[in-house]
Amino acid sequence: MIHAAITLLRSLPPGRLAMLFALMLAAALSEGVGLLMLVPMLSLLSGGESVAAGLPGWAAGLVPAMADGPGIAGLLGIFVALVAARAVLTFRLGVLQMQIQHRLVDEWRMRILDGLLAAGWRRLAQMRQAANASVLITQVDNIGDGFGRLLLLVTSAVTLAVIWAAAIALSPLVALIAALGGLAVLALFARLRRHAHAMGTHVIDQYETLQGEAQETLGALRLIKTHGRENSVSGRFAQAVRRLRQAQIAFLSSSTGSRAALQSGGALVLALVVWTAWSRGLALAVLLPLVVLFARSVPLLNSLQAGLQQWAHVLPAIQRAETLLAQLADAREPEAEPSMVARPEREIALHNVSLVHADRGVPALDDVSLVLPVGTMTALVGPSGAGKTSVADLFGALFAPDSGTLSIDGGALTGGALTGWRRQVAYLHQEPVLFHMTIRDNLLWAVPEADDAALEAALRAASAEFVLSLPGGMDTMVGDAGRRLSGGERQRIALARALLSDPALLILDEATSALDTGNEAAIARAVAGMREGRTILVISHRGALTDMADRIVTLCEGRVESVSEC
Repeated sequence: MIHAAITLLRSLPPGRLAMLFALMLAAALSEGVGLLMLVPMLSLLSGGESVAAGLPGWAAGLVPAMADGPGIAGLLGIFVALVAARAVLTFRLGVLQMQIQHRLVDEWRMRILDGLLAAGWRRLAQMRQAANASVLITQVDNIGDGFGRLLLLVTSAVTLAVIWAAAIALSPLVALIAALGGLAVLALFARLRRHAHAMGTHVIDQYETLQGEAQETLGALRLIKTHGRENSVSGRFAQAVRRLRQAQIAFLSSSTGSRAALQSGGALVLALVVWTAWSRGLALAVLLPLVVLFARSVPLLNSLQAGLQQWAHVLPAIQRAETLLAQLADAREPEAEPSMVARPEREIALHNVSLVHADRGVPALDDVSLVLPVGTMTALVGPSGAGKTSVADLFGALFAPDSGTLSIDGGALTGGALTGWRRQVAYLHQEPVLFHMTIRDNLLWAVPEADDAALEAALRAASAEFVLSLPGGMDTMVGDAGRRLSGGERQRIALARALLSDPALLILDEATSALDTGNEAAIARAVAGMREGRTILVISHRGALTDMADRIVTLCEGRVESVSEC
């Protein structure tokens, strides 16, 4: 608990944190002093100096001075000023708390997103992205709630400390009894707080399950409909919703029960305090402020217990986010250094590379060497699982091999140079990725500084001139994942986007396998027109692109089986 609290507090600007605690202390002091002011006021109202003998020493000397000085009107004015000051301080504290809380959430969310973007693909591919999305969206909000609970804890503790200090000034023995009683009540709820931590972990797990179900369902709507599985999918989703709601209700029931028990315990302690004060014959001017002080302590104890329980509940979210950040830090790639990699003039080559995926016992690639001469087109063929995509990913520097090297014109790429080489590579996958925005914005996503002339040239080079004849032209919205366009149209727009950056290496991974012959021919014409000065690597089982290749490389079980010149 303490480690998580320190982690949150250390991520905040020291100046704003100091101001926050200063406001907390000032608000608590204004409340404590205001309640202590009741003693001389009540004394003056009930007889002034004649009752001063029954007061604590500091108050006994203060009553005559007040009677001779500002009097009851002046004391009431001071009391009102203190209450008003506390109101202003509490308002300012609330505003500052919300500002800091929102900033904390934003910073943690950006840290996680930046960590995901900076992590190596090999590690990212092993993660469940629904769990990462849950941390990024839901659990980071819980961290913000946790920070709010932490501040509630600190505020309640500071105010309670000031109130008990004020009570000590009135009657040390009675204050000691009240403090011991309050601490005993809090101690009784330690087990509930541990249970809250376990329930917090359970709620997070259910959120991740629900997030995963939602992502898979929305991504497979067409498949669900074609198989008539709507009722089955709805049932699974309803079950995930029900489990999450049950976990949340269980925690709320526990919190409500503990709140009721604490209020009863607080009332018992308050009754004991009042009885002790009355039996000791305390003056009414002291007894009434003591009752007010300890009556104020009961909701503060309730807030303290609720804050501790809520903090224990959100603690797993903080721990989950910290764990993810640590994993991403370990998987962080070297900073890209594109300037270290010149555009290839002779060849792009893999030398004796081997690759073993963590979830498989056999190598994906075993001692593979392959040279791509600049300006040529090479087709990778072979059965599924032969290692074709792994070879393409290594040529594109999506990750580094376990052994062996990727070299450009004989110079091996490592570290930032390997990451920087990606800037000269463009991928075109079987299922192109388009964003829910205009065609223009999808193109500019790759090269933001491109002008309309460059965009039109890229569209023509990719055999995507149809865009220019659309009613909206390049400002046509493509819809979610580009679904307002046909598969061939999406693929040609994706190819135009790839060409905008003038890549040295273009990788086509089953780019035409799902297209009809007309769209495949259009892609093939586009590729044929861009071969000069550009190296092209095609992964395909058949078709026009394979027929155009200068060489066909056959892979089998992670090894190069044959190389055929065409």
